[in-house]
Amino acid sequence: MPTDPLVRDRALAVPAASVFVMLVPLAFLVAGLALRFLAFRAALPGVPAADFAQALCRWDCEWYVRIAEEGYDPFPVPARVAGGNWAFFPLFPGLVGLARLILPFPTMVTATLVSLAVSYAAAVAAWPLLAGNRRAYALYAAFLLAGPFSVYFTTFMTEAMFVLLTIGVFLALRQSNYLLAGVLAALLSATRIVGVFIVFAIVIAMFLEHRRRGGTVAGFIPELLKRPFWLLAIVVSPLGAFVYMAYLDWQLGDALAFQHVQRAWGRVVGNPAVYLWHSLTSFPGAGFLPSTPQQQGLAAVFGLVMTGVLAWKRRLPEAVFSLFCIVIPLSAGTISFVRFMAGLAPVCLMAVELLAARSWLFALALLVLLAGGYFGTFGWLTGYLSLV
Repeated sequence: MPTDPLVRDRALAVPAASVFVMLVPLAFLVAGLALRFLAFRAALPGVPAADFAQALCRWDCEWYVRIAEEGYDPFPVPARVAGGNWAFFPLFPGLVGLARLILPFPTMVTATLVSLAVSYAAAVAAWPLLAGNRRAYALYAAFLLAGPFSVYFTTFMTEAMFVLLTIGVFLALRQSNYLLAGVLAALLSATRIVGVFIVFAIVIAMFLEHRRRGGTVAGFIPELLKRPFWLLAIVVSPLGAFVYMAYLDWQLGDALAFQHVQRAWGRVVGNPAVYLWHSLTSFPGAGFLPSTPQQQGLAAVFGLVMTGVLAWKRRLPEAVFSLFCIVIPLSAGTISFVRFMAGLAPVCLMAVELLAARSWLFALALLVLLAGGYFGTFGWLTGYLSLV
């Protein structure tokens, strides 16, 4: 009996899509390595090529290296410096520390390999969230692996793991697999402190499902109490942060040392709106380019706008999580906000969907991302403060 052409075409489409999903991030991974190496050569021409991975380790990366190699500081800190390494959450440096025991490479080479693998996995995992939008998928893969902020995702920083776990939680929520979402949320809360707030996204997803099934607002809590796996997902979600806090209490006698140590960097909790206003009005002394505080403030504004778009599109779990990930850090100032927004997956996924809406806009965005892969790395290596 002859095969139905429609059935045959559908059967061929599945592996073709899988090849596309696997190969596109791989191509950008290779392109990104090449772009960052060219920037390394231009910025540090006298440094041996073998030191490429080490040269990309700047600012917070150096703290993560020490955690992976030596663990967390006691108190008082060796040499009695003002800041300890307790501000940096343990999941990713712990993972690299374990990889060091297996791989025969220096710490930064090992960390780079792990980061590349995690970022590649994050790009592949984003495919279902983008609903098969090939242009948006290509843009997001380029953004993670070869874009202007790809150095965050391919050296020793927590952004790659934070993005992968965030995407994992929202994938689990799409499938109403709340227990898996809770487990991934627990790992997320051990990656960065704002990860604990994804529990609100999980609860909102539960509430929306309850409403879709005809439930009332007043009936949500009784319904929740009848579902032990839903309750377990909520309880498990912040467990990673709680375990780290218990460790800090045992090690230092201060479960909130990750917050208290922020004073060593001059971060004081205040009104986020005031911090944002001060950043946006910190005009440069000369020239037309925005000052570093203005660039950080504009990154926060970008995140808020994309959060508004998520809410407008009724993607409320993503919108609420994004809002927490913006407002909570903003209450300590706009420092590092370019990095925070680059690592906020729902915001960036929403942005690439908008950029993929027109073919000419997609082509322009892809060109800008790839050019930014070179210039962003060059700025990182030469101390461009907005990237810190």
